[in-house]
Amino acid sequence: MPWVSWVAAAGTALLAFGEAQAWRASRADYPRTSPTTGPAGGADVVLVLGFRSREDGRLNALQAWRTRIAVRSAPPGALFVFSGGSGGAVRGSEPEAVVMARYATARLGVAPDAVAIESAAASTRENLALSLPWLRTARTIRIASNTAHARRARSYLRELDPELWGRLRPTRDFRLLELGPLRLALTFYDFVAGRSAGRAMAVAAAERAVAAPARDTARETGQRSGATEA
Repeated sequence: MPWVSWVAAAGTALLAFGEAQAWRASRADYPRTSPTTGPAGGADVVLVLGFRSREDGRLNALQAWRTRIAVRSAPPGALFVFSGGSGGAVRGSEPEAVVMARYATARLGVAPDAVAIESAAASTRENLALSLPWLRTARTIRIASNTAHARRARSYLRELDPELWGRLRPTRDFRLLELGPLRLALTFYDFVAGRSAGRAMAVAAAERAVAAPARDTARETGQRSGATEA
């Protein structure tokens, strides 16, 4: 039937679009010039971004996929920093970082002494900010997550610390047709999440800009009052 052909063609086009977008995202927001290197004695750090666990605390498919990306992207002797699991992000009895780290050590062959846990982050920005103790001493840095999310995290690291951003190395977060239609859904989700986070930051910045003159006025009034009393 003609409509079946149209539906198949449309589905194929959407799938190809999702794969192309993911391929571009996997190569974006890395240093364009020669990347820098941190302390000679530092570890090659792979920062693994968490995702909410199931209600019963078991590993879910996206957590497993992010962990596999981390393992296949890591150079020999890498340190895996699993981040995530506080505030509204916690489901089940354990932080998501713990759940994902257990999968890495029990199923993917990662040595337990090559794992560090950051279990307080409740957002992507906090994943980065709270992992700074490991990132600052890293020789190189890799950020492991689904493709569009990893790109967003790289841009956040650039805002947070351009020097650390310069130590970024590519991760193997894109494999052709690895997720099928789910790739397009994740790309759209991360696009919306990024826009929402950007709007929230803009609102916060505007509120700070409005509040600053009021604080300055109050401070000046207090200083004048103190001078008069003196």
